[in-house]
Amino acid sequence: MAGLSKILVGTLYSGENEFEECVAAINLQTYKDFEHIVFKNLPNKEAHDTLYKTFMDRSHEFDIMIKVDADMVIEDKNLFEKIVNKFEIHERLKDLEIAVFDFFSNQLIMGMHAYRNTVKWEKNEEDLFVDSCTVGPGELIQDSSDLAPAAFHCKNPSPFQAFHFGVHKALKIIQPGRKDVDQIYSPYHWKNIERTRQNFLKTKDIRLGFAVLGAELTFMGGIQPSHISYSDPYLKNLFENYSFLNGIQLEKKIRKASGRNFGYLPSNIRRRILVWIFRHKFFHRVRKNKSI
Repeated sequence: MAGLSKILVGTLYSGENEFEECVAAINLQTYKDFEHIVFKNLPNKEAHDTLYKTFMDRSHEFDIMIKVDADMVIEDKNLFEKIVNKFEIHERLKDLEIAVFDFFSNQLIMGMHAYRNTVKWEKNEEDLFVDSCTVGPGELIQDSSDLAPAAFHCKNPSPFQAFHFGVHKALKIIQPGRKDVDQIYSPYHWKNIERTRQNFLKTKDIRLGFAVLGAELTFMGGIQPSHISYSDPYLKNLFENYSFLNGIQLEKKIRKASGRNFGYLPSNIRRRILVWIFRHKFFHRVRKNKSI
């Protein structure tokens, strides 16, 4: 029976357009036994490390921890109650990942995480997949039907927010700095970018175009995982070179960048070649100073 669990909600904020609506939706939850904390304007890895350290440090005070990103707007007022019920029904459950509806790819993607207070995060050097925690068999549920969509992801992104999204997804595809490319996450994020491209060509929404352009520029080289922190000026300075483009101009830039990035090849072969090239430093140095 719901109502026996205390919830700690954590949000990382770095200027997302949806932040006020995100907070308002949290406060409208019918389940009231929660505390909401917000960490503002920290570098990406530091922000996640701080959030998860807080979750562990305060695990004795709460039963469930929920990470609600600042660009997620919950639309079901009963979501927290349903999450509590899920944990009560599944006694071994430690990590509940619920799909959200994504503005960019116009589909459900994973997702919002809710954790039991026994989950631990080990300190590591990972700077791309910063939400990783270790759980055993039967301790993870990925929900894309029952409670999904948990929220609307990037309901109203700014053009720069969209550009940043594309860069971040592209880095998760090519995974610079990692010894081996994760063969699950790389294709997954590639499909999301390809869906975003199709969505842009269909709707002509320039925010979708900026997301695709951010990805293509990342494939060309020069953008590193450290640049995705909003506190780093690199991406904002790069975006200024394209911020004035209208839809037609943006589509031309994307087409030109895609051509340089082997856009004439079948999709999956193109992804594999881009990953291979980006991860070989010689090609990376040659390509990184090219502009479009």
